[in-house]
Amino acid sequence: MKRLCSLVLALALCLGLCVPAGAAEFSDVPGAHTFHDAVVWCSGQSIVNGYEDNTFRPANTVSRSNFTVMLSRAFFAADIEKYKSPIYISSGTFWANYQAMMANQALNNTSFADDTDNVQEMSRSISRYDMAQLITNIMTRQGFPASSSDKSAAIAKITDYNNIPSQYRDAVANVYALGIITGYSDGSFSGEVTMNRGQAAVVIYRMMQYSGNSGGNITNPDPETPAEPETPSKPSQPEQTGKTLANGKPVTEDNILELLSELQAKYPDRTSFVNGYSDGGSSTDVRTPVRSYKTSTGRYCSTSAGCGGWAALVSDYIFGQTGFPARKIATADARPGDICITLNGDGELEHVQIITERPWHNDECQWMEFLTTDGDDSKTPDHTYVITWNNRAMDWDNPQPGDWTAVVWTRYPN
Repeated sequence: MKRLCSLVLALALCLGLCVPAGAAEFSDVPGAHTFHDAVVWCSGQSIVNGYEDNTFRPANTVSRSNFTVMLSRAFFAADIEKYKSPIYISSGTFWANYQAMMANQALNNTSFADDTDNVQEMSRSISRYDMAQLITNIMTRQGFPASSSDKSAAIAKITDYNNIPSQYRDAVANVYALGIITGYSDGSFSGEVTMNRGQAAVVIYRMMQYSGNSGGNITNPDPETPAEPETPSKPSQPEQTGKTLANGKPVTEDNILELLSELQAKYPDRTSFVNGYSDGGSSTDVRTPVRSYKTSTGRYCSTSAGCGGWAALVSDYIFGQTGFPARKIATADARPGDICITLNGDGELEHVQIITERPWHNDECQWMEFLTTDGDDSKTPDHTYVITWNNRAMDWDNPQPGDWTAVVWTRYPN
């Protein structure tokens, strides 16, 4: 019934409203452009602005800050005014916008909910996951969440649903069911992909269309079957020319994930890795990062047994014994197959892991590792394959004195 009511409301808006007078037209968003109606409408509502040269630049990436400001203008304009007191000017240009979003619980469960005072974090490109969470928070608060049956139907259509981090699953199912953000031609949601300015305008346009919050040229009244603003297929991953992985395939994240899956099947239980990495010994390219740090005992970590041996086996299984030298990278740039070194507050090596997913937060990353089950590394190795989330209180990008930290090394070609 709720969906029917929202549909009727959207139809009424479609019949009774038009593009606001004076709505901007941009030289790079002509009438035939996929994003035209959404961009012009959002601009006319002062939700998003263009540039001084009369361009909108729809293909430019939209940041966390950009999209948060857009949403606050669209849905919480009155609340923004409450936080525009002169005493808060020193808190930053968009402080009032962030406060309006937080007051309405719109930032809940996003990866940057606690980072609104961190310019670097807020300047990062926003992912489809976080965009889905923001939309779900607002639509639920507005009284327009998808029904359980609709979300179940959406889940059945999302081919990579089981790979979606648990914190985002409900949000993804919700926006998919509402038709606000849907999937790619292969059925995947691909939530790690970032969004651009044109897509952000379309998303807000759809939200307004569905909820009936404001007037506009709502040309597509059915929120379940809107024109898809994203690219028709998932962006292809660039291949690294001149080099191939150990299995002869190009160096792409998809091919590396395939090799990680092979290892998961090859080493399914605690007895699988007892003998360590004795298959020719670890490569120099792995020993370099692992042996760059000493443990609390003053010794270097092994690359033939324990966590170091597991990391060496996995890395060489992916990249081979030679030709892929390791180099340190920012934790935010971590990719599947990278080596993660965890250091304690004294800078001593505590653990070695292989990254299996891109980081979703500045303090979380999913990795593949072996953990000792008896807690005593001096005994006969007894390892178990696990996929785990880092649950230690570490801030990878802004460590404080005494904090545990993580250093990421990659063997991807430059």
